[in-house]
Amino acid sequence: MGAAAPQAVRAHAAGAPWGKLRAQLQGDLVLPSDSGYDLAKQLAVAEYDAIHPQGIAYCATPADVAAVVKFAQVHSIPARTRSGGHNFAGWSTGEGLVIDVSRIKHVRVGSSTVRVGPGAMSVEALAALKPYNKQIVSGTCPTVCPGGFLTGGGIGYQTAKFGLGSDRLVSARAVLADGRLVTASATEEPDLYWALRGGGGGNFGVLVDFEVRPIDQPRGVYFATSWPWDKTKELVEAWQAWSTAEEGELGSSLGVTLVDAKPGTVPSVTINGGYWGTQAQLEAGLDALAANIGAAPLSRSVTELAYDDVMMRVYGCEQVTVKQCHRVGQNDEATIPRGGALRERHRLFSKPLAGSALAATLAAFDADRHAGHVRFLGFNHLGGAATRPGRTDTAFWHRDTEFLIGIGVALPTATPSAEDEAVTKAWVDRGYGVMDPLSNGHSYLNFPDERLTDWREAYYGGNYDRLVSVKRSYDPSNFFNHPQSVGS
Repeated sequence: MGAAAPQAVRAHAAGAPWGKLRAQLQGDLVLPSDSGYDLAKQLAVAEYDAIHPQGIAYCATPADVAAVVKFAQVHSIPARTRSGGHNFAGWSTGEGLVIDVSRIKHVRVGSSTVRVGPGAMSVEALAALKPYNKQIVSGTCPTVCPGGFLTGGGIGYQTAKFGLGSDRLVSARAVLADGRLVTASATEEPDLYWALRGGGGGNFGVLVDFEVRPIDQPRGVYFATSWPWDKTKELVEAWQAWSTAEEGELGSSLGVTLVDAKPGTVPSVTINGGYWGTQAQLEAGLDALAANIGAAPLSRSVTELAYDDVMMRVYGCEQVTVKQCHRVGQNDEATIPRGGALRERHRLFSKPLAGSALAATLAAFDADRHAGHVRFLGFNHLGGAATRPGRTDTAFWHRDTEFLIGIGVALPTATPSAEDEAVTKAWVDRGYGVMDPLSNGHSYLNFPDERLTDWREAYYGGNYDRLVSVKRSYDPSNFFNHPQSVGS
């Protein structure tokens, strides 16, 4: 089912027997006339509150998912799948029916694997696994769910040592467009299994269970450092060299931020993350980093902790409970606010961004100040274990990638003015244009870029044709689709 005009969607929805669907579900169906609708349609970014789905189906079981999929097709209502609501292009909602799997959030420990539901947020999985002394690969945000994270690749501070989240996927269960529930693994539905490891969410079916290999990392060292702005070029170059030399022990990100881009404010520069070796090794690495740039950090905090405590600090939730470490609206104690609007672009790099190109990127970041905007330039290291599989072993093509670099602006309002839109777009595009020539020409699927004209190549490289073939086998009518979905 391709994209439909909002008027046509509303017309089909008006004649659909919603009461019949509601009676079929163990979960809940929320319609525009229901009191909880405004909350139910929220994503992580408030900008997308402007989209008004005809219904949000909170599915509690795979059977619920199948019922919703069939209902949408019978009544010609387009559907989108949502787990954590973190698609920053807004593609986990739409004018039709939202298939929400956030309530399928089981976390079960087996003899050698862990099973997690698509709605199990990182912070929830972390807490559930703690009594078993088990951990899984996750990102850096506590409310991200595996539904999108794992299927798009899944990168975080554990990537260089333990590989991508998708590389640790043993099997997955999916509800297909025809309503069947299938298991995909190396021996069952192997083509689908290949595609689900890097081929992205919202393409092939609705994922209702992931079986993953846990990681063995009982302890780690959390560190947080800040550095002088006038040493940023030297710092970025030295940090990139340190990251690649550590061969997986270092998992960190370097961020340059202006919390208010008004003229005269000085950007903050930080390196934070987890270290999977010893504290003494990390301390030595930080000392060497300072020596290489000729300046001491403005602040430096290093603490050896149990793995779950390291990750709670990564999430910024060390001072709150697990229940509080949720987005406002997800429960009655949640404390994490939603953002207003976000404009960002990312590229993948096979080699460090250095020299004159790095200097030009930093100059572009600092240019054309605009009060009230939050600017960021972020550097993340992949490398290590993520580079060891072959390009075609899974759908994740980017095995030569060492760094993910992104530039963007967070706007305080969900409805930016025309001036804010124009200024922001021009500024982001200038910075992106400076650094892009040194990238490998590829982009990370889980940070979608609506302005990519070459998105098929950028996200999937030489694996795209095979992904289209898998798509035609498992979703021949293109029921699961969005503006940059496989086969579009």
